[in-house]
Amino acid sequence: MAGPSIGPHSHSGVYTDGSDLYTRLLEGAPEGPGRIVEALDGHTYRSFAPTATKLSAMIKVGMEQWPFKEGSRVLYLGAATGTTVSFVSDICPKGQVYAVEFAPEPFRKLVEMARERPNVVPILADARNPSAYTVQVGTPVDVLYQDVAQRDQWEIAERNAKALLAPGGMLILVVKARSIDVSKPASMIYTEVQERAAVGNIDVLEMLDLGAYDRDHAVLVSRRR
Repeated sequence: MAGPSIGPHSHSGVYTDGSDLYTRLLEGAPEGPGRIVEALDGHTYRSFAPTATKLSAMIKVGMEQWPFKEGSRVLYLGAATGTTVSFVSDICPKGQVYAVEFAPEPFRKLVEMARERPNVVPILADARNPSAYTVQVGTPVDVLYQDVAQRDQWEIAERNAKALLAPGGMLILVVKARSIDVSKPASMIYTEVQERAAVGNIDVLEMLDLGAYDRDHAVLVSRRR
């Protein structure tokens, strides 16, 4: 039986059959999370569902400023076990993903995933201290992606952007409202984070509410000047 017809999405490295999203499986990589599909074009894809990763949810809620390219160098903070990291690995097959995780247990699973993905570099470190991995990352990155459940989410992002994000590079910050302050409405926290970002050396491009897929979550999309 012939596979489905899957073609490029408007966002680089993402594909669609007209309704669902996919990434093209990195050559030689294990299947990992996501439904595997052999398409009509002979390539192997895996489902890139908004219920599985916030990165896909961003597209579904209308993200316009897509930062990833085939050869992007990405610093990913809050990598956990590597589900979203593996999708970024697919999306940037000729790039490099520096995946930072602090907790030892999820880091072990991250390392296992990275063994068969040569463009993923797992780093056991605290994202609050970018100097701990500056040497491993080397030159400034094109994209900083942060998804950490900490009260000082913006401060962590700002510190890493100053240290390791290239001028013109893009910052994707997943704002976890309940981790910042449980006493305020999520919408108020999103506004506060956006206002704080606008004061620094950052141009805010988009603020997207991810509530349709992740309650009390939003994403700040910005560019370093």
